[in-house]
Amino acid sequence: MRKRFTTRKVAIYGSMLLGFFMLESPMILMANKIEPMVMGIPFFLVWNLVWWGFLTAVFLYAYLTNWGSAKAPSTGGKR
Repeated sequence: MRKRFTTRKVAIYGSMLLGFFMLESPMILMANKIEPMVMGIPFFLVWNLVWWGFLTAVFLYAYLTNWGSAKAPSTGGKR
């Protein structure tokens, strides 16, 4: 059985990879600074919160569109 990658799946996978890359790669060393403070929070914490929020939104979108199931989302997701 051949797997089909739709544009939505590619976008979800790409967004997940981008989020994990920004959190777990050496890119985080560039954000490891206290200044500038954003709403009284050091930049490093804001960096982490923003990317975790981004990943949470991507995972929520993926869950709501049944991206991992074989059935299309138009079937209502019944199993």
